[in-house]
Amino acid sequence: MTQERRLLLALGLTALLASPLAAAEAGAPRRAQLPPASGCRVSATTISLSSPAVSRAAGFEYSAIERQSLARELVRNAEIAYDADRYARLSSRAPGVVVEVRAELGRRVEAGEPIALVDSSALGSAKADLLQAAELVSLWEANAEREAALVEKGVGTQRALLESRTKLSEARIALSRARQRLRNLGLAEAELERAERTRDTGSLLPIKAPFAGTLVERNAVIGETVDERVVLFALADTSTAWAMIDLRESDLAVVRTGQAVAFRSPALGGRVARGALTWISTELDRKTRTLKARAELDNADGLLKAFLFGTATISAGRSDTALFVPKSAVQWEGCCNVAFVRADEEGTVFRPARLALGFDAGDGYEVIAGLSGGERVVTTGSFILKNELLKDSMGAGCCEVDHLSE
Repeated sequence: MTQERRLLLALGLTALLASPLAAAEAGAPRRAQLPPASGCRVSATTISLSSPAVSRAAGFEYSAIERQSLARELVRNAEIAYDADRYARLSSRAPGVVVEVRAELGRRVEAGEPIALVDSSALGSAKADLLQAAELVSLWEANAEREAALVEKGVGTQRALLESRTKLSEARIALSRARQRLRNLGLAEAELERAERTRDTGSLLPIKAPFAGTLVERNAVIGETVDERVVLFALADTSTAWAMIDLRESDLAVVRTGQAVAFRSPALGGRVARGALTWISTELDRKTRTLKARAELDNADGLLKAFLFGTATISAGRSDTALFVPKSAVQWEGCCNVAFVRADEEGTVFRPARLALGFDAGDGYEVIAGLSGGERVVTTGSFILKNELLKDSMGAGCCEVDHLSE
């Protein structure tokens, strides 16, 4: 079979070879970021065609390698989550029975607003202890004053005075303990003072919103017996949202907190949510070799919903003097990323250039090493030259170590 016929046959099969597997091989992010293998000798070879007619029949197209300004934009998978700093899961602070639910699912509530009432005997008991402690303080204050007056008149004893003051101190400690117990149940200082003033021993314990937000979960049912372990409500401030982003190992070289992020999803109908990176994880997932990052997004219009999938575009700066190679010119030949440089005017001699690639610029890559600028590389038809390269090197051991075993 002649070289021209073989290349024409390869050209006819290109559409079939451009399967997901072939596309992954040509542009898989993991491979694009790999440096050339140290033992790769591909750049020492050349591919020669028998005539310009063969090149024309293959339909080769070319692109000149030039320096240009490139935006470092990384597009990564992301999932929306509630802002954990403005998200609360609410339970009753004491065992009891739900007797009233005042806020429905999806309703906005203000900070301190009661969401539900729980009839809790523990609250009534704590209020009774408060009133008892307050009465004992009053009793021992009066007793201490009386003993002090008797000592001044010479008819009392220091021992009786000391005992009354000790009892007063113990009563004050008990009062402080009773007040703290009610604070732990969620009562504010004004409510403590009112309970003492009105001698209230009511057992209705309110579940209050710790901040203004939207009720996003409700598990409370009137008449249900609950305790501190049962989550009854979830409250979220949805004016901001988090985008949890999956970064690759190679992104660590350019991604920094503070960089702008744009979140997109088909569900948003073309709308873009914008924010900035606020956190990058300190560890990689051992299985996927990815790491999590978080962006805080503006969600004033409420379009972003928790667990919504989409993509996050991270603006990782610009490079004003970067070499750019189109993705269609880059091929993976087994141990290196290569581009095929046209080495003569007739288009019959091609030199494979081993590439070290930088960031993904969308339709191409930054070139770190392998090209210096001014070369003309094959774009359309580069897959055919890759096949020729692999055919010529088959059995010759093009490299000592294969980066990928897949």
